[in-house]
Amino acid sequence: MPDPASSTDRLSGLSGGEIYTTAAYGDALKGNGLITASGDINGDGYADLVAGDPDEPEKAGVDGATGGRVLVWYGSATGISPAATPAQITQNTAGVPGASEKDDNFGASLAVADLNRDGLADIVIGSPFESLAKSRAGQVTVVPGRRSGALGTGSYSFSQDTAGVPGASETDDFFGTTVSVGDVDKDGRPELFVGAAGENNSTGAVWVFPGGSTRPTASGSRVITAHAVGLTQTSFPTLLGGNGLLSVI
Repeated sequence: MPDPASSTDRLSGLSGGEIYTTAAYGDALKGNGLITASGDINGDGYADLVAGDPDEPEKAGVDGATGGRVLVWYGSATGISPAATPAQITQNTAGVPGASEKDDNFGASLAVADLNRDGLADIVIGSPFESLAKSRAGQVTVVPGRRSGALGTGSYSFSQDTAGVPGASETDDFFGTTVSVGDVDKDGRPELFVGAAGENNSTGAVWVFPGGSTRPTASGSRVITAHAVGLTQTSFPTLLGGNGLLSVI
């Protein structure tokens, strides 16, 4: 089992919080973020650490990245050194769909799991403020794990504008507020789950992308609404699927 990792709240001068793999103050890793996940992305048998850093940079070119970023520290037999420089993924990374735009909040939600069953963990990244046909409609990007070379090749994305996905992008849907992965139907093909806290005036909804022959697919995807599970909109937002980092980004 990998050692636990955590991120602090935002700190002055950083686009996010500090990232720790130990509880000892002063051993923060290079780089920062607001959310962490782990998995063996390069297939070497050691857990790698991934952090979402969705904030705009405090210092351009020094801290953070326009539109948000995800950082990856590769694990080893001795763990992760505080001196290690992480790999960075943005929407400007070669092979990643879209482009980095201010306030996309790429990295605001995060999951790490083997979606294509190749033995390598893939990175699922939410950018709930991504503007598509409508402002802040939201998008989810999957970056496949790689045994060698830079991450980004073979990446793909889903939104409510993707063919086969129920619904349509609307202003402030925040598709990608939360993301998770699990083989709930026990067919050996993991499903991808995406929450959109702003759907239907903040009632919220969750999309289920069924596992396909090589990866989750929009074909056959379905949406679970609050009404379908007996919830209704009240004076307070229902937010089916969870609020994720929406309250802080």
